[in-house]
Amino acid sequence: MPGPTHPSAGRVLLAATVVAVADMLDAIIVWVVIFQKATVPRIFQSVASGLLGPDSFKGGAATAALGLVLHACVALGWTLVFFLLLRSWPSLRRWTASTRGAVVTGLVYGAAVWLFMDGVVLPLSRAHATPITAAWFWIQLATHPFVVGLPIALILGRAGRSSAVVEAAAVPQAAPGIR
Repeated sequence: MPGPTHPSAGRVLLAATVVAVADMLDAIIVWVVIFQKATVPRIFQSVASGLLGPDSFKGGAATAALGLVLHACVALGWTLVFFLLLRSWPSLRRWTASTRGAVVTGLVYGAAVWLFMDGVVLPLSRAHATPITAAWFWIQLATHPFVVGLPIALILGRAGRSSAVVEAAAVPQAAPGIR
């Protein structure tokens, strides 16, 4: 049950949804709009290629839909990782209790997510990791802090603020020595 220091399931789903949409919009803006090297279905098929390999590009709408579902699952997965860290690490709850701490934590978390995805997850899948020499690697490293880490930390970190702390801040404190 969510308490004053634990985000609700609704906040976890909200954070995952924001991340899934923001991350996909990032890919669409870069690959479809700016570079004009892909289509929206092809971007989703590239996500499905982690599971299906190169055959995902032959599957049409079905593999694009699979890619969309997988993308949402990955966004939920990274949100749940942060949620579990938040639940088990009191320091993280304290850091994300302020907007400044949530921003810094989110930016670091987003960069870590991209480095882990590209360095560990993608090589273990049927997709290909992005070489460090590729522009896409650096674009992802620059945008993941904002489209992945920041929304997660702000949405879940705000929920981690203790109502007792908020109430204590609202109650005037007696001056030292006055009872």
